[in-house]
Amino acid sequence: MKYLAIILILGSVAAGIIGPQAFFVVDETQLAIVTRFGQVKSSVTKPGLHVKTPFVDNVTYFDRRLLIFDAPPDSLLTLDKKRLIIDVYARGRITDPKLFRETNRTEVQAASRSVDIISSELRREIGFDNQAEIITTSRESIMGKVLESVKPELLLFGIELVDVRIKRADFPNEIADSVYARMQAERQRKADKERAEGAEIDATVRATVDKDATIIRADAEKQASITRGEGEAEAVKIFADAVEQDEDFYMFQRSLEAYQKIFENKTTVVLPADSDLFQFLQSPTGLDAKDE
Repeated sequence: MKYLAIILILGSVAAGIIGPQAFFVVDETQLAIVTRFGQVKSSVTKPGLHVKTPFVDNVTYFDRRLLIFDAPPDSLLTLDKKRLIIDVYARGRITDPKLFRETNRTEVQAASRSVDIISSELRREIGFDNQAEIITTSRESIMGKVLESVKPELLLFGIELVDVRIKRADFPNEIADSVYARMQAERQRKADKERAEGAEIDATVRATVDKDATIIRADAEKQASITRGEGEAEAVKIFADAVEQDEDFYMFQRSLEAYQKIFENKTTVVLPADSDLFQFLQSPTGLDAKDE
């Protein structure tokens, strides 16, 4: 019994010492490799509790999450022999920890090598496009081509490249002012052209409206003249019919209208005694007396 107790005590002590050295945990955000005397024995890509040889095996952890490979801004030459300051970054994740350890050792070294490869491929793609195209239209295409070209190369390092993005594509400081001045002049030219076209359309519309208004007024005046002529004709006809009923009264009325036109205030009139007007002024029945 004495020896059994000693054995149990020694076993408990050994389990307390060896147990933590025989197991290791990999969580959901990690990958791991197990090395023995500097050589990679196995890689662990699934989270959970895993076993290793105590005091002999070592565990190295890597980040399963996306890594950022941020390249410094660089001056690149375009197809039309102009320079652009390009700032690019990429995102990728470690998929093969064993291959990653064998080719890169550390994440810092992997990021440096990845940035060099991405920058080299970006420089090549930038050389296929003109400066203006890169700034305005071809940026997405360039990023897609760089991603497809670099992705197989980084797989050789155990890294899966997910995305490549150009953060900034700008002119060098020494030419930025002149470029912006040209851009401003171009926008001014387009604005002047738009204003000139607008003025031309405005003049055309105004001329059309003036023409239509003139035609409408002419038609209205024509119709008014026709209406007035018809009215005057009707008036003359009515008046002629009235005159036919009493011609003497008509002549007398016309005489009165003539005198009304020629007489003014303080006008002295000399009339013969046998004139109709003299007879009428003497007596409303003067004309009748004369006729008698």
